[in-house]
Amino acid sequence: METDGRVDPVKQPPSGRSPTPAEVAAAAIAAVKPTIHDFLGKPKTGEVVRIEPGKDGGDPLVRRYLDEHLATCAFHTISWLWLLIGVVTSAIGGLLGNHIPPLFSSMRVAPSEGNSFVQSLHPWLNNPEGVLYGVLAACALTSLAGLLTNLRRVPATQEPWYAGITVFLGYLLFFDTLAFISVVTGLLCVAYLGAIAFRIVALVVGGRGGLGEIEPQAPVGGWPIYTVLVPLYRERNVARNILASLDKLDYPRDQLDVKFLLESDDPETLQALQAAGIPYWAEVVIVPLGQPKTKPRACNHGLARARGEYLVIFDAEDRPEPDQLKQAVAAFSSQPERVVCLQAMLAYHNHRQNLLTRWFALEYNVWFRRYLGGLERMRVPIPLGGTSNHFRTAPLRSLGGWDPFNVTEDCDLGVRLRIAGMTTRVLDSTTWEEANSRVGNWIRQRSRWIKGYLVTHLVWCRRPLQLVWKLGPWSTLGFLLTVWAVAALAALNLVLWVVTAVYLTLLSIDLSKGYDLWKLLTTRQELYAPDRLSWPMAYHGTGEDPFWSVISQAFFVVSCCLLLGNVAFVVVNAAAGRRKDQKGLGWAALISPLYWVLISIAAWKGLWQLLVAPHYWEKTVHGLDEGHEQP
Repeated sequence: METDGRVDPVKQPPSGRSPTPAEVAAAAIAAVKPTIHDFLGKPKTGEVVRIEPGKDGGDPLVRRYLDEHLATCAFHTISWLWLLIGVVTSAIGGLLGNHIPPLFSSMRVAPSEGNSFVQSLHPWLNNPEGVLYGVLAACALTSLAGLLTNLRRVPATQEPWYAGITVFLGYLLFFDTLAFISVVTGLLCVAYLGAIAFRIVALVVGGRGGLGEIEPQAPVGGWPIYTVLVPLYRERNVARNILASLDKLDYPRDQLDVKFLLESDDPETLQALQAAGIPYWAEVVIVPLGQPKTKPRACNHGLARARGEYLVIFDAEDRPEPDQLKQAVAAFSSQPERVVCLQAMLAYHNHRQNLLTRWFALEYNVWFRRYLGGLERMRVPIPLGGTSNHFRTAPLRSLGGWDPFNVTEDCDLGVRLRIAGMTTRVLDSTTWEEANSRVGNWIRQRSRWIKGYLVTHLVWCRRPLQLVWKLGPWSTLGFLLTVWAVAALAALNLVLWVVTAVYLTLLSIDLSKGYDLWKLLTTRQELYAPDRLSWPMAYHGTGEDPFWSVISQAFFVVSCCLLLGNVAFVVVNAAAGRRKDQKGLGWAALISPLYWVLISIAAWKGLWQLLVAPHYWEKTVHGLDEGHEQP
């Protein structure tokens, strides 16, 4: 109920009759009850608090965050102006660099003699190595200009490099199509193979356990106040479930500070909570209308009102283990002050619902039971999960809370903690969640995750030298391979597999004609088998440029290793993705490449939204588990 401090009047008996002794006693008890509850500080039901908007009608916390963290928040993502500037300066740099004498390759005529456009550019762009040097120099100078002209705002240091890479690859596509295919394929395979190798190493060194005790003991002075943030938006179907899950928490009720965070345009969820009964140890905080309408914006309001020494986030469908808060307090007590975050493990209770939930359960088991532990041991930033993050409240406040413009605020905060010299550990306690069981709903959720990972990459790579200085070279590489690689390569995964399938098909057709495999792989079409369908992967024939020949052969080896790496990853997924309380996951792991196709589709959607709607938060519908219960 929304309270204003007034007590309802005692119901009077019908006029014309004196109250009976029983009615007098009942009236006295009813009158004194509110006083008792007020004295104890425990109203019968939790209060509903409405946060007023700022003077400009917006959210005051969003404005404050922008004022304090503009250079490191996701309010700005990509500067189209500096992309255009980068294209122009890269083109000029390439024209000037064409006159630089090559060190490795020889200046030669363009092989595409039938292309009149290429022939017209040949006098100015006949030296690909020199063009590359010119483009790199132009990117470096333009990037420096983007930094110096925006010292107090968002630096535009990345856009010139993206533009320069695009310009050079476009030039190479016209100058030598086969060289373009070799370079692009090779670079993608190197990045993809590096990400897979890093993931496998993390899985090998990662353990199944984390911080935890069998029976956590109360610290000196008793259990501290613990704030629990529960952001809800259009969750009336599962509002009763989260109340039941919180009620099962084994933690002193007078030390609980639960805050349900609702949007002001969501009266249905408020009604569902009130109908279920808001306990006295909880309150509903209704945040003002404002943009962006994201989960981190609501969480910042919860943080502003938090009374607890520690704080955790639970989602609407979460079922945390009853002693998780006590486990977190005990773990924090045993760790140094720099450990400010504990990530509990997440798992799915409805893994048997269909094939999609099995794949999702496998992925979470690998990620939380082994991969995050590996990142912890490798001392690289840990991208937090969206729920069951336990924090020391004071350091979290010192960081400003969550970025309201980042749709994966958890991943961003994990990086922010590491940059600030703080540490995240894994907590050996499980929160059971509901796995998305419908493809459309799953794609909406995954595309938001991938978009947020890309946004996080853009935010923290604005000042790359500063990032390396604060994180160190190894942690920076780990950041790139756990954030950028997970997002970008998810989109490229489908492309690589489609190209591989097409190439193997064409190669098989050429082999059926009696052509030699090695010559097909290493010799151009004009020199061997003019009617062939496949293209060479490694240039080893007569007249090839030595520089491009070595590059292509190296990339060919990497491409072969990529195929083996994916096979190895399927095996690792099958071995590390199982847990004893979840059955029937082994066969799903063997066909997990089909799941990667879904991830790639979601990634392309996320990439598109990054360009057109970077702050849009697509709602994930919960309550689709059809009654599947926690094991």
